[in-house]
Amino acid sequence: MLSDIDILCQLQSLDNKITKAIKEKERLPKIIEEFEKKSNAQEESIKNLKQRFEQNLHQQKRLELDITINNRDINKYENQLLLVKTNKEYKALNSEITHRKEKNTEIEEQLIELLEAEACIKEEKKKLEELFNKDKIILEKEKDKIYDEIEKLITLIRKLEEKKVYLSKKIPENLYTKYKLLIKHKNGKAIASIENSVCSGCHFRIRSQIIVEVYKGEKITTCENCSRILVPPNKIC
Repeated sequence: MLSDIDILCQLQSLDNKITKAIKEKERLPKIIEEFEKKSNAQEESIKNLKQRFEQNLHQQKRLELDITINNRDINKYENQLLLVKTNKEYKALNSEITHRKEKNTEIEEQLIELLEAEACIKEEKKKLEELFNKDKIILEKEKDKIYDEIEKLITLIRKLEEKKVYLSKKIPENLYTKYKLLIKHKNGKAIASIENSVCSGCHFRIRSQIIVEVYKGEKITTCENCSRILVPPNKIC
């Protein structure tokens, strides 16, 4: 039959495994969050590129309209040249025609810049969309794997908790109550082993008399400093 000390050590081992499983269960969703943050950032970048693309096209249309208006004015002024009667009117019309042609040259240069920018935006958008779609597939696969792992951890935690309930009934109720209080208030560590005459829980030096009592294992012995239940080295798996 297992002694109370043996059962307490097993309970501590179960609690250690439960704590580890809970931490892992809490960590895994954060991996999904990081993946989703990256995916959202990519999606936002694609959205911004689409906006830049639309703005670029809008600017091109506006400039093309300006050229159309200038060409219309040029044609109008060239037709008026045939009807002018004075040198002053002729020079004025010629000046307007020259001005409109110069404006068109400037606009055409701007259009070329916009066309080059459009090509760059298209290429950047294409690459980013390809990466986004690729990462999206990876994300969905990873999410499925992580959700499966979380379910396994939930099942593991439940089984460990059931084992704890079963073992807890094999020791006196007041002893289990003390164990639970230590677990709650001593950072999940109710049991501490003696390592080189020192409590592994608080590093307090243990008196020789207490060490002897711990090795005998005839009664529950606690650390005089942290109140954890003391056991010999390597007692907790």
